[in-house]
Amino acid sequence: MNRYLDSDATLETVFAETLHSEFNWLESVKFKLIFDTKKRISKGRVTLASVELANEKVKFFTTDDVPEGYDCIVVVDALAWQYASDKDKKRIISHELNHVVFNETGKVKLVGHDVEDFAAELQKNVDDPNWANKLADLTLSIYDQQEDQQKGDIIYE
Repeated sequence: MNRYLDSDATLETVFAETLHSEFNWLESVKFKLIFDTKKRISKGRVTLASVELANEKVKFFTTDDVPEGYDCIVVVDALAWQYASDKDKKRIISHELNHVVFNETGKVKLVGHDVEDFAAELQKNVDDPNWANKLADLTLSIYDQQEDQQKGDIIYE
């Protein structure tokens, strides 16, 4: 099984709707959406999704898909997406799009987390400020269960 999978219709739809309704200034950016089937841990937590800039090699390899290749790759944890509510799916995409900006010359760049980002995220999710932690905990527990099951399938001689 490949580690990375193409996006599905749900991811494409949620992404397009969120981009159009909340981040319309980014509609010129070419995004490639993929799922990651492997657990990624960062700072002791499951990574629900990430966004990265496409390097020149990726741009070259993706020119068949879009002219000049993709600008950004959005990687979504497949298991988290499977178990996320519709609202949490939108929150995942919105959070990742918050990292994408244009620099002073109009080139796409990524920004990390800062205090303003954190405050805006809390305000946007005032109805459930702990949504990401809950989804990360659920996702991690499912990964752990799967790993335990795989260990149980091993036959020792």
